[in-house]
Amino acid sequence: MEMIEGRGIRPRTRFWRGPDLHDYHVNRVMNGRRISMRCVEWWMLKCPGRCSVSSAYTEFRQTTRHNHDPVKHRIQARAFRHVLMERCRSGDHTGYKRMYNQERRRLKISRQAASRMPLVTLRPSMRRARLENRPQIPRSIKELDKILSRRRYRKLSCTIDGKDNVYAGRAGSASQKTISALFVSRRMLRYMNKSRRVQSIFCDATFCPVPRGMKANQLFTISTIRQHHVIPLVRVLMRRRTTASYTAALEKIKKLAPGFQPKKIMSDFERAEQNALEMAFPNAQLHGCLFHYAKAIGCKARKLGMSRIIKSSRMVRRLIRWLSCLPLLPCDKIKKGFKIVCKEAVRKGVASGMLGILRYWARYWLPKVHILSVNAVIDMEDSTFQDIYILKKGRQANRIRSVSAVANDRTVTALTTDLAEGHISVREFLKTASFTILSALSRGLDGKRKKPKKRKH
Repeated sequence: MEMIEGRGIRPRTRFWRGPDLHDYHVNRVMNGRRISMRCVEWWMLKCPGRCSVSSAYTEFRQTTRHNHDPVKHRIQARAFRHVLMERCRSGDHTGYKRMYNQERRRLKISRQAASRMPLVTLRPSMRRARLENRPQIPRSIKELDKILSRRRYRKLSCTIDGKDNVYAGRAGSASQKTISALFVSRRMLRYMNKSRRVQSIFCDATFCPVPRGMKANQLFTISTIRQHHVIPLVRVLMRRRTTASYTAALEKIKKLAPGFQPKKIMSDFERAEQNALEMAFPNAQLHGCLFHYAKAIGCKARKLGMSRIIKSSRMVRRLIRWLSCLPLLPCDKIKKGFKIVCKEAVRKGVASGMLGILRYWARYWLPKVHILSVNAVIDMEDSTFQDIYILKKGRQANRIRSVSAVANDRTVTALTTDLAEGHISVREFLKTASFTILSALSRGLDGKRKKPKKRKH
């Protein structure tokens, strides 16, 4: 009788089932070209079972008896395991338990065969098989670019619907340390190409999501606002925060989307970022970010040791708020607003306690008045094609701005109109508008709070 061939656990391995229903591995080739075989349980159960077969695996002869009963469902169990391993290697990201149940139903695996290959036993092997198809963790942006540019790893940066890819290549030079990795889909680039849609953008950077060990400095994001909805456009993983790095990234974006020409740009007050934005978009109006400004005022006040006097003096708290909302004034009225704050401090007798913060403002912020004003871009602040699609259909997107943010914008808009028409003075404007930036100011005053330690019970 012929022997039945079955798949082994390791890749490209086989075992053979004899007429006695026991399973064997090839041991060696004997004289006369007969093949000596031993039981697959020779190691686990110390089974002495042996047999010899002809070279064509047709003539079977048992030479030593086994010390255990035959396992009838081993072939089906091993085939079941092989299917699961191949599915994991193919890049399927289905959960292990769900994949296990799906294949068991599809292959009609018996309960006895499944008991030989339980999920608890297969899970580590399935995980290793899945990792075989993944690259090593990159140590630099250059290595990340090589991985994401390969056809083999396109699934890593593929969109959820599988119709697009979010990786758009790299910008800059690795040798000059200006390299960056750009993440933007092709359909988002088509949206950006239509200049009528994207006229105002917001540029900001964050450090929390930057992967460790990749020599990356920050994640730079360009977003826009549509009907009070924040729509991220481009994300850039940057090596450094220099003017050359920002310029290389922006030029790459302009090359990918030639029609991307925003008219208004809001960014933080980082000099390298502002210089690069002015060079990339010379016809755009560049404005600072109210949030970063108010937070900087709060941080400086805390570093100058003003926390105690701010808590104890109601007038100092009011003037710090006024100082924090100066960018809401038109550009030609910011200096006048600063003078009002200084005169109010002298008149109320708190000038000595505020001397440090007033000198800081005159030295650092007064030369930046031309970009400090956010009066013309009140509706801008700090994923994505789906939001655009939902808005086109007239439905509500998920990332809607908070009610308080929209209400603050309306308040400042009304105050700006009254100030322009002469219904209120600059002092009255500061008094009312100062309550719209309390959150950002408080962040600067509070600083980084340490998390309380957990008590051991």
